[in-house]
Amino acid sequence: MARKRMEGTALSSYEDVDTVLRRIGEIDRDLGLAQAATDEAIDQVKQAHKEATEPLHAMKANLELQLKEFAEARRIDFQEVRSRELTFGSIGFRRSTSVVIKKTGDTLSALLALGLTHCVRTKQEPDKEAMRELSTETLASVGAALKVNDAFGYEIKREQIPAPVSA
Repeated sequence: MARKRMEGTALSSYEDVDTVLRRIGEIDRDLGLAQAATDEAIDQVKQAHKEATEPLHAMKANLELQLKEFAEARRIDFQEVRSRELTFGSIGFRRSTSVVIKKTGDTLSALLALGLTHCVRTKQEPDKEAMRELSTETLASVGAALKVNDAFGYEIKREQIPAPVSA
């Protein structure tokens, strides 16, 4: 579809612009009220769901604890085979290994001192804030450039917009 060029604008004076700003403010207010009502309704549904399912969550947690206590009491059954298949599922133990670091800074220094750089994460990325201070030539030499935009903006004076009239 070809683009249509519009001749002139719908607004012809600053009074028209001010009227549009007022209307945008009214719409923003109405959207905020609608969102607040929606959030309130969602919160009520979530609360009702939480209250309705709380006994089920407590019952499930209790049953899970019973399973764990049963398996712990019979840990010897899980020395050869790590899990036991049953009709409705399985229970068992999984061996997990994690690295515990007492002091991150000391560990990092020691890893670097030992040349274990493959054990150290380093995230490198251009610092755009710092790059703003570079000259145009330097930016061009690193494949970057400054882009200057003159962006339009507007501000609504919400306190000046009258409250809606209730019917």
